[in-house]
Amino acid sequence: MKLAILIRVYDRVEDLKYNLQIIRDTWKENEYFIIVVSNGKKNGYEITHESRSLVDKLIVLEENAGHRKGNSQLLEEGIKYIPNDCEYTLILEADTWLYGDSIISKYTKLLSQNADAVWASADWYDKYYALATDFAIVKTSYINAHPKIFDFELFPECHISNVLRDSNAGYIWITENMPVHVPSYVRYKYPYVPNIKEGRFYVFPKSKMVTHHIEFLKGGMNKKKQYFNILSDSDYFDDVKTRNKRWNRFKIKFWIGITKCFIKRSWYSKKTYKTIE
Repeated sequence: MKLAILIRVYDRVEDLKYNLQIIRDTWKENEYFIIVVSNGKKNGYEITHESRSLVDKLIVLEENAGHRKGNSQLLEEGIKYIPNDCEYTLILEADTWLYGDSIISKYTKLLSQNADAVWASADWYDKYYALATDFAIVKTSYINAHPKIFDFELFPECHISNVLRDSNAGYIWITENMPVHVPSYVRYKYPYVPNIKEGRFYVFPKSKMVTHHIEFLKGGMNKKKQYFNILSDSDYFDDVKTRNKRWNRFKIKFWIGITKCFIKRSWYSKKTYKTIE
């Protein structure tokens, strides 16, 4: 199967470089057309020659629409270049690394078996209907029919859910990338939640995915590489020492898994659709 990969990037050009290498080295089950859209050039974030050589289509935008609209700008520009022969499109953040593509094959198959479902990604919020946008598989025909799906400023995950609701389209949760957040009452110094304000995990052992923002990691990029080696059970990044992978995977799985016991809003209150002003 042929899929389009739509990667958006502003300043995380080093993340992008490693992400493209991982895709080329470990994603072997499908054929991919890689689109990269960047809007950071004006602020000094140039896509390297090394990264350019791994991309099928590179779009560099001269003007950045700003923090709130910038993400939307990248997606809306990128969808113009999705090839007609790509039945599915993977929406991907530059700093979201995935070892292997078996999970992509799994959820494209599930989408193909469900005529009503057009989107697959993680459940983002406990309170609102919201679908993750850092890693999402979408039927390309739906994007073509509803290009305004990426016209958002605030709460993109909620916006996506609202658009699907309004168009009577369904979705599938990628459970391997869940849970995303811990309850607010436990997020302070909770293991593997480096950004207390967001209160979210950045490691997903079931899918072998790492999504860290390196500014939240002691050790920066080298620490992120270590996490990737741990979750992939490999020495993909052989320039960093990664010991006790099995023990570290167990700890990650334990601290993520125990959150199933924490009281959540969804236990006593149904999800609602967020009204976005």
